[in-house]
Amino acid sequence: MYAIIIVGSVIFVISFLGCCGTLLQSNNLLMLYFMLLVLLVFGQIACGIWAYFIRQKISSDLQEGLDNAVADYNNTKSNPEVTPVKEAVDSLQTIFQCCGSNGRADYTGNPPRSCCPVTEDDLTHCAEDLYFKEGCKEKIPAHMKTNLWIIGAILGVLLFLEVAGLSAGCYLRVQIVKEDIDRWHNSYGKYRVARRTPTSPSPS
Repeated sequence: MYAIIIVGSVIFVISFLGCCGTLLQSNNLLMLYFMLLVLLVFGQIACGIWAYFIRQKISSDLQEGLDNAVADYNNTKSNPEVTPVKEAVDSLQTIFQCCGSNGRADYTGNPPRSCCPVTEDDLTHCAEDLYFKEGCKEKIPAHMKTNLWIIGAILGVLLFLEVAGLSAGCYLRVQIVKEDIDRWHNSYGKYRVARRTPTSPSPS
């Protein structure tokens, strides 16, 4: 969540600089916008490459974290106090419709209520045949792989928009530089013409 907020804030600041540079026709602001956007694009590409090469470690860390969380949940299941670990495990089991890390056998006794589909009749007990069969260790990666193309499409559109912003910023900067050069040439040409024009002699 925090990463999304940070990335969104960075994109907003960069876009704001681009808008200001365009409205004010400021070569410096457009240059800053161009450089920051280039860094953002290369940073995203580098993060994608890095995530690809450590994907196995991410998967193993996720599985280890699930094992530890379910073990902690199991050890404190008799404690009525709601802990952050219990809330996290219950949320994962409800969202992904899974039970435990490897299955319901991870729990001693009856699994928690989050291992069963929510019904309006009974929110405390669950029929034996209604418990989720799959463990979260298998269900969560499978769900992520299923929706991976959506994430890829979103990142692709975002990258396309950023490249379009780079092209627009580069084009505007070139136009501003051209206008400055033309203005300088016109001013210099008028100055040279003024120097070459002989002054009329004053009447004696």
